[in-house]
This record gives sequence, C-alpha cells and structure tokens, in this order.
Amino acid sequence: MFNSDRLYFREIAEEDRKPLEDLFADPAVMRFADGTKTKRGTGEWMEQSYRDYRSFGVGYWVAEKRGNGEFVGQCGFRPQKIQGQIHMGFGYLLARNAWGEGYGKEAAYACSNFAFEQLAIDELTSIIHPQNIPSIKIARFLGMEKQDRIRKHCQWMDVYRLENPGL
Repeated sequence: MFNSDRLYFREIAEEDRKPLEDLFADPAVMRFADGTKTKRGTGEWMEQSYRDYRSFGVGYWVAEKRGNGEFVGQCGFRPQKIQGQIHMGFGYLLARNAWGEGYGKEAAYACSNFAFEQLAIDELTSIIHPQNIPSIKIARFLGMEKQDRIRKHCQWMDVYRLENPGL
C-alpha cells in the first residue's frame, strides 16, 4: 500500500491474527484504548477491518519493518460516529517491543500523509485519553488541535482534529 522510511503498511491478512491477538491482549498497549481484546474480539476487529476496506476503501493497516517484515503494530483510519456526526477516526497501536523507537510518530505521519495526499480525506479525528501523553505529543506533532472532550468507554476522552492542509 504505502511506506515510510522504516515501515511498510499493508492491509490486514489472516497471517496477522496471532500478532494482532498479542497486541490487543497486552494491557500496557491497551491501557488508553477500550480495554484488551480476546481472540474472538480480535477476530471481530479484523472482520470490521475487512468490511471497512470493501465499503470505504480505508481501514487499519499492519505496520511492519521494511526489510525484515517484523510486526510493529497497526495504524489507519475508519469512519467513526462522534457526537452524532461521522468523522474519519484516526489511530494506531504499537507492540510494546516497538515503543521508544519513534515508530508511533513515523506511522502517524505516514498514515496522515497517505490520507491527505493520496485519498484527499478532508480531516482526521483522534480520540485520545487525556493521560496518554505519548499520543498527545504525536497528535500535536502532526498539527492536530484539541477540539472537544467527550465521554467514551465510561471515561472522558479528548477529541483532536487535523484538517487536510492541501484542501
């Protein structure tokens, strides 16, 4: 699909099930997300990703290291309802062994550029827990601005948005 300096992004495939199960089962990775997922939950997430590809031409992609194909995480976007309106929800999760290497920043930058330059998406919206400082830093690096605070998964979350600078 597309790549960055160190990462390659591609559609999720069945061979990604195990690394995705491990990713979604890790409490540290899922700390600020909607909780860990079971194997069944991971399968449902994968099925939703396949539907997103078919219905919208977008979704979450596997991020892997260029050269050796090592699983790093997932990154992408999908339509998401926020306060009654549809926005292009943007997010990522990295395997814990990929933390601290700059992959989150690199993946977010590559995905946002792909969204804006190749797909002409109007804006990207991220819902970020206010204590998730690494994700807030990445959002700000991209130029995202905090727009709102909403209740999601029984907790307060901040809504960050970035408009396509080319439109």
